[in-house]
Amino acid sequence: MPPKHNPLNDLKWLLIILVGLWFVWFFTGGPEHFESLAGPFLRPPAPLNTGEIYGKDINLGIKTSIFSASTESKSGIKGYISSEKCESNLAVGERCNNIRSMVLRVTTKEGKFVKDTTIKNNGAFKIELTAGDYVILQKSHYGDVAPYQHPVIVSVKKQRYTSIQIVFDNKIR
Repeated sequence: MPPKHNPLNDLKWLLIILVGLWFVWFFTGGPEHFESLAGPFLRPPAPLNTGEIYGKDINLGIKTSIFSASTESKSGIKGYISSEKCESNLAVGERCNNIRSMVLRVTTKEGKFVKDTTIKNNGAFKIELTAGDYVILQKSHYGDVAPYQHPVIVSVKKQRYTSIQIVFDNKIR
């Protein structure tokens, strides 16, 4: 009489085989084995780090400039941010931001998020942006304060930094 198939018995054998394969993989080098032999070829076509290339050069007729990417990113906003000390007579529900960082949020005029920049102290700042119109909003670096406030609209020209001055609102409502 042939033995009956038992799903638990099959599962045990599958686990034994997988554990056996894991031991073989682990003791033959594991993940470091392939990382140490990483490369596109089994044997390099030329000595490594010599600058030699594999195959002949192909000219596609495309002219590229190494300066195109760097000149585009040399625009943005720069300026000075200052905050005044809070008075001792704050209204109920207000806090003072004399020691917290300040966050400037940059969005497009349509409201699309561009970047957040955290500024730790009063002083000069510089944010690289591509040419376009942006809205700069400010917020204290308190986790429970949700709204960004005091929007400033800035137009950034290509390959220029637009200068702005921001007086940071220390009172957190």
